Amino acid sequence: MKSPPTPPLDRSIALLACLVYFVQGTLGLAGIALPLFLRGKGWSISEIATFAFLVGLPWSLKLLYGALSDGIPIRGLRRKPYVILASVLSVVSWAAFAWLPHEKGFLYLFAVTANIGFALTDVVTDALMVENSTDSNAQVYQSLAWGFRSFGAVLGGVSGGWLAGHLPYRWIFAVTAALPIMTLAGGLWIHETPEKRGEERLQFLKPLLQSLGLLLRGDLKWFSFLLIASSLSASFSTPFFFFLKEGLNFSETFLGSLASLTWLGAILGCFVYGRLLRNLSVKRMLRWAIGLNFINVLTTYLVTNWWSAVALSFLGGILGYLSLLPFLTAAAVLSRREGIEGSLFALLMSVNNLAQLVWTFIGGKFFDIIGLAPLVFLSAVIGLSGLFFVARLKTVGG
Repeated sequence: MKSPPTPPLDRSIALLACLVYFVQGTLGLAGIALPLFLRGKGWSISEIATFAFLVGLPWSLKLLYGALSDGIPIRGLRRKPYVILASVLSVVSWAAFAWLPHEKGFLYLFAVTANIGFALTDVVTDALMVENSTDSNAQVYQSLAWGFRSFGAVLGGVSGGWLAGHLPYRWIFAVTAALPIMTLAGGLWIHETPEKRGEERLQFLKPLLQSLGLLLRGDLKWFSFLLIASSLSASFSTPFFFFLKEGLNFSETFLGSLASLTWLGAILGCFVYGRLLRNLSVKRMLRWAIGLNFINVLTTYLVTNWWSAVALSFLGGILGYLSLLPFLTAAAVLSRREGIEGSLFALLMSVNNLAQLVWTFIGGKFFDIIGLAPLVFLSAVIGLSGLFFVARLKTVGG
């Protein structure tokens, strides 16, 4: 029996998703320059990991943004105004990061406000996709969005590495400030009909509390534990970056090229997932994701020179996205609750992002004590605990 046809995508939402995720990918323009800029100012690896943890916290507040968008419309619109305002905030923040004094307090402030803008844009876009997702097209939205993020990251990685080796950091940050203009344009193109809602719809805390209540029981509880376990690989990301730079003496341009190779692999991973794996049951996809992530983490040990770094960066991109997309698809499927789609999906993504930040912070501290190799091993082994949580899921096929 043939499966039913996939419902068509909303073009304006699909375009916005492509632009938002493309911009997130091209933030790699500053991805090489920023940690090297901080290192050049005398910061330790642990301090840079702490900086990444603190300025990344806005990404863990997605529930707040989702509740804001769900519960407080602006002129009757729940999505479009927030995309526009958030895009403007990101532009202004990165411009300030580029041209205002580089004292530590300013660096934290502008990095935080820039991430608030990017995270809010991301949440509203995710809400639009979730609202228009079904069992048949949820994977298509995710594959399209993350495919464009990968494409943007390929461009951003190569360009960012070259720029870090040839231009002053201020100019790199200024170029980064121009990127959210694209999401601003996508937000302006969205057609959203103003809604007339009762006072209950204006209660900001209602979707937030509903989402928290749902998270504490049933499948969402176990899925949250699964997201936390799957984020362990973030624990060695900062130490590994400086192992490549200071241990293997890779240049800025080569580091950028490695980032691009990783995202080229991610594009292939998106294609494989969209064509071959998306028809698997959710639980089976998650089991595959955990196993592939375990392999991907362990390949870190094999990076010893430039050619192994090239090969394993590409392979890591493939395995990384074959591990990531099942989690995003499961989150979208589990988030379909009438009226609070943005809040619920945002809450799950907040759990994921906060887990990554916490593991990054903990990894930076543990690196000073045990070193890189044991940190990688612990991340791989503990990550397998996700299989226990997958077994507890009841409402998804498996």
